[in-house]
Amino acid sequence: MKRIAEDFLVKWYKKKTRMPLIIRGARQVGKSTLVRLFCQNNNLDLIEINLEIVKFRTLEERELNLENLIDEIQLKFKKKISSQTILFFDEIQESPELLKAFRYFYEQHANIPLIAAGSLLELTLHNEKFSFPVGRVEFYHLGPMTFSEYLWATNNHLLEEKLGRLEFNQHNHDLFLKELVKYYYIGGMPKAIKTYIESQSLFPVREIQNQILQTYIADFPKYNSRINVRRIEKIFFASVLHLGKKLIYQKLDSESQSRDIRRIVELLIDARVLLPCTHTNANSIPLLGESDLSIFKIYFLDIGLANALLNMDFDFIDHEFKSNFNTKGTLAEQFVAQHLAYGDNCTVPPHLFYWLKDKGSQKGEIDFIFSKRNTIIPIEVKSTTTGHLKSLFYFINEKKRNIGIKISLDDYSQSEAGHKINGELVKLKLLHIPQYAVEKIDKILDKFIS
Repeated sequence: MKRIAEDFLVKWYKKKTRMPLIIRGARQVGKSTLVRLFCQNNNLDLIEINLEIVKFRTLEERELNLENLIDEIQLKFKKKISSQTILFFDEIQESPELLKAFRYFYEQHANIPLIAAGSLLELTLHNEKFSFPVGRVEFYHLGPMTFSEYLWATNNHLLEEKLGRLEFNQHNHDLFLKELVKYYYIGGMPKAIKTYIESQSLFPVREIQNQILQTYIADFPKYNSRINVRRIEKIFFASVLHLGKKLIYQKLDSESQSRDIRRIVELLIDARVLLPCTHTNANSIPLLGESDLSIFKIYFLDIGLANALLNMDFDFIDHEFKSNFNTKGTLAEQFVAQHLAYGDNCTVPPHLFYWLKDKGSQKGEIDFIFSKRNTIIPIEVKSTTTGHLKSLFYFINEKKRNIGIKISLDDYSQSEAGHKINGELVKLKLLHIPQYAVEKIDKILDKFIS
C-alpha cells in the first residue's frame, strides 16, 4: 500500500549528508512495512533486524564496538553492507545502547543508510533519560494511513488524484462522502485497511481492530513497572469517552488521585495511543510559546480504533453520519485531529492546539488553531452542513484576525461572513473545507492566502 512517507524516505536516501533516520510512531501504524516497501520500490537491498528476536553478542558487551557489530551483522546475514543496503533495526527500544551509538554510525559510517523504528520508543527515551546529539540523527513521525492513502489503497485512484489536485465539485463531493463514512469505521491502521481490501467486507475489520487494541493493552506492563496495569487499562478505556473535551482527570478515574491519572495519560501520549491538543492563547507564533500545557483535550490515535473501543458498528456510524446526533461531532473532530497531527511536516512530533475561553461574557472554544505563513488561523469543525460560528467570531474579534476555516460536510467554497458583537459588525473571510480534504489544508491555504 502506498504511503506518503515513502517520498520522504526517497529524499532522505538521496541526501549527500544523510544521517541515521529514526521512524517514531505507535504500534501497528506500518513503520516496518514502510521500510520494506521503500526498499522494494527503489531496488535497494534490505537487512532487517528485529531486536526483539535477533540477538547480537556485540550488543551484550560492556562497550559497544561498531566495527565488530557491523562485522557480526554481515556474517549473520551473509551479505556485505554497502550504500545500496538499508540497515534497518526494528524494535530499537530493546537496545538503548545501540540507539546511543547512532551518532557514531553518522561519524564513522555515513555511507551506510541506517533506519531504526520502535513501537515504544518514546517510553524508552524517557525512561533512559535519553537525549540525541544534535545534528547526528533525524526523525520521521508516522501516524495512521490518511484518507487519501486509504483511497489509493482501495483502488479509488481517480478520487485520490482529484483530491490531490483540489478538484472539488458536487459529483466528486458525493463520492468522497461515500468513502469518508467507510473510513470513519475502518480508520487508518494499515492492517484494518488491508483486511477490508482482501475480504471486501467490513465485518472482519472489527476483529482486526480489536486485535490491535489488545496489542496496546499487552504493552501496558512495559510502560512503568511501578504503575498498576489495571489502572492503565481503566484510563485507556475511559479516555475514548472524553475525546475532544477539556480533560478533567477525575472524570477518567474518580477513585485515583489526579497526579497518578496525569502520569498514566502522559504514558499513553508517549506511546502515541493518545493525541494531546493543548490550549494556546494564540496571540503570536509559535503557538507552543503561548500554550498552557495544563489545559488540553485528547483524541485517539485512530478513528477506527476509537469506534472499536466504543463498540460502534458500521450501521450506527452510517446512521450518525446522515443524522445530527452528538456522536457525529466527536467523530468529525477525531478525523480532523489525526489528519492535522500528522500533516505535511512529519519531522517534528505531532502537536495540536486549540483555544478556550471559559471565563467572562464572551465564552468560546475553537476546535483547532493552525498557523501558516506567520498567520494564525482558527478552525471550527462542524459535523453537519449547518452550525453556528459564534466562537469563531469571538476569536476573530479578540485576536484581530480576518481569516477562519470551517470544516464540515459542505463542499469547498469561500465566503465572507459577519456577526455583531456588542453592536459592532465583525467580518471575516471564511474558507469552507470539506472534511475529506483536511489533510490538504496546507495546499488549500497556499492557494487561498496567495
